[in-house]
Amino acid sequence: MTLEAALSTERLTKYRHWALQNNDDALALYALNVALSEAFYTSLHILEITLRNAIHDGLRARHGAGWFRNPAVITDRYQQQKVQEAFAKFQGQQPTDGQIVAELTFGFWTALFGRRNNHLWGQDLRGLFNAGKPLKRKQIASRLDDIRGIRNRIAHHEPIIQLDLEQTYLETCEITGWLSPAALAWCHTHCRFRSVHPGQPIIIGNLKNPVLPL
Repeated sequence: MTLEAALSTERLTKYRHWALQNNDDALALYALNVALSEAFYTSLHILEITLRNAIHDGLRARHGAGWFRNPAVITDRYQQQKVQEAFAKFQGQQPTDGQIVAELTFGFWTALFGRRNNHLWGQDLRGLFNAGKPLKRKQIASRLDDIRGIRNRIAHHEPIIQLDLEQTYLETCEITGWLSPAALAWCHTHCRFRSVHPGQPIIIGNLKNPVLPL
């Protein structure tokens, strides 16, 4: 099987378009996309773990164990369904709260900052973020929407090089730091995003990109 067959012509079409049909440049772009996806993952990992644990600790302190099954806390039917699906995966066994927290998706956690969960912001969620300034729910929701979009594209092996990765990376680090300076310090120690994406865009073909080694 050739490389093109392995990746699929359809998958490479966008990269060829960006590289003005130069096959070598298209494959270099593809490799850059993979490298950036890999490098971005560390910051996504630490944010997701930190966010869900902070929310869990905060809501458990205010509403008790099993808060995610409390209809006064999780009022949205779609999210209630996601909780039910998480429990169903244990096939009748009784999971711990920690197991359910780990099973719930990033979309579940970010949706807690959406309009449908506005009731959670004031007393439950606002205090999780030590930003040194007043924050509005929409500020967190908007950043998390951007981050979730990048995360989903990476998870589905889609192109991300055409996006403003620098801005999303800054947002990811910012929220992580508001939740846990220690988690942010760990991220800065282990994340390779800066070495792969130095933030100085160049032009190759008809796509404005970060560094592309040719």
